[in-house]
Amino acid sequence: MGAYLLRRLLQMIPLVLGISVIVFMVLVMAPGDPVDLLLAGNPRVRAEDIQLLRQIYGLDDPLHIRYLKWLAAALRGDFGYSRTYQIPVLDLVWDRIGNSMWLTVPSFFLALAVAVPVGVYSALRQYSVADYAATFFTFFGVSIPAFWFGIMMIYVFAVVLRVLPPGGFSTPGVPPGWPALVDRLQYMVLPVVVLSLLQMAALTRYTRSSMLEVIRQDYVRTARAKGLAEAVVIRRHALRNALIPIVTILALSIPALFAGAPLTETVFAWPGIGRLIVESVGGGDYATAQVALLFLAMLVLVFNLLADLAYALLDPRIRYD
Repeated sequence: MGAYLLRRLLQMIPLVLGISVIVFMVLVMAPGDPVDLLLAGNPRVRAEDIQLLRQIYGLDDPLHIRYLKWLAAALRGDFGYSRTYQIPVLDLVWDRIGNSMWLTVPSFFLALAVAVPVGVYSALRQYSVADYAATFFTFFGVSIPAFWFGIMMIYVFAVVLRVLPPGGFSTPGVPPGWPALVDRLQYMVLPVVVLSLLQMAALTRYTRSSMLEVIRQDYVRTARAKGLAEAVVIRRHALRNALIPIVTILALSIPALFAGAPLTETVFAWPGIGRLIVESVGGGDYATAQVALLFLAMLVLVFNLLADLAYALLDPRIRYD
């Protein structure tokens, strides 16, 4: 296991470098550069000033030179400064990641707590009313746009019923401690539900399909023939084996929650990493956008590795030697 883990970690190094090259090139080729956006709307700027700024920022260098300079600085822990917020990019991104965790962690556990029991029950009661209801829910969840569902939730619960805030992160002036936590939870309810809906629906569908395949296996029929209780058969024999293919979906759901956060965080004005990506790309703050996008790519790589390691824990037949 140790040799396999070391080999996978070494394989991640060229992957991260390749991803950083792609992200850097895509952002560099975007229309407008930092100097153009900085000087837009200022008719007093002279051509000499523009050329001087381009030299200061290194925008006249070839693309490969600009990338190598960025990479050398990044290896030293210097990812530049945010043009919009005028603070180090790394500090800004870490702060926004912490804000996004308030949404992604509850969304993940909410999706898991609802999807797995519903998927198992739907498989055990195939073609029943409950199964058809669960199927309708999954199609609804994977089909509905997150931004539209978020707007509808705001309209119902914030405008019509007025029981929850329409958006934001917290109420100004709330004292720290328990009152601040209660206030934050009120702001979390709507975006957490919206963010978890897609994952909840997809995971329910995968759980149902996997359980239907497992409960028809011979070892499940043998366990029932031995006189074991149905709950023991499902929990110890069927569910554990059904979860093996779902591990990949679970592992990739965390990066998917972060990747799906831009729309949700923008609709609810939540200051997280997703909204930061939207703001930085739209505002030409490419240094910030690059680090934020690299963070999402790293999440996918790390959770793919965790999914492979989890296989060995769920299935004793799987060994990484």
